[in-house]
Amino acid sequence: MSNKTTIETTDDLLALRGPDGTVRTDGDLIINCSVPWSVGVQVSGLYVRGNLYVGGNLDVRGNLYVRGNLYVRGDYLVIAGDLIWSHAAVPLAPGKVYIRRILPPAWQRDHWQERLGMDISDGCYNEICETVLKKIINLLNDEKWTSTERWMLETLRDSRKEPPTWVADLQKERAAE
Repeated sequence: MSNKTTIETTDDLLALRGPDGTVRTDGDLIINCSVPWSVGVQVSGLYVRGNLYVGGNLDVRGNLYVRGNLYVRGDYLVIAGDLIWSHAAVPLAPGKVYIRRILPPAWQRDHWQERLGMDISDGCYNEICETVLKKIINLLNDEKWTSTERWMLETLRDSRKEPPTWVADLQKERAAE
């Protein structure tokens, strides 16, 4: 049976933060409360080794790593940092989604090196992304990609663009709270 942590209040969420402001759980994380901007900015990242269930909206300013499945039942999902995604399928998400970049976990480096047809054996995420970005148009023209791989590559291609207007409006609204 998997370990489950249920968050009913924002105080419960903040109590889970480590010294670096990151919430880490070994099992599933269930968030049953709304997390307003004023609380969310106090969490620097979420690292969930199980499934992440969110009953409302999810707005993450940092990175999100979910080893299991991701379920968001709100009206929107915003990840201003990176989503580290190892699955072959796209997560269940609401109609409005903005994710700056979707990147594979480090342990998939050999797989992606083979799929990309380029050496990415050295460097950190930002360096590797710069290398891939130089060839992104040709890569996306290739028909070999699964829908999830294409989704990941498209977020990398678009990662330098400004977020959609609705995201900027939401960020302004949250900052005013």
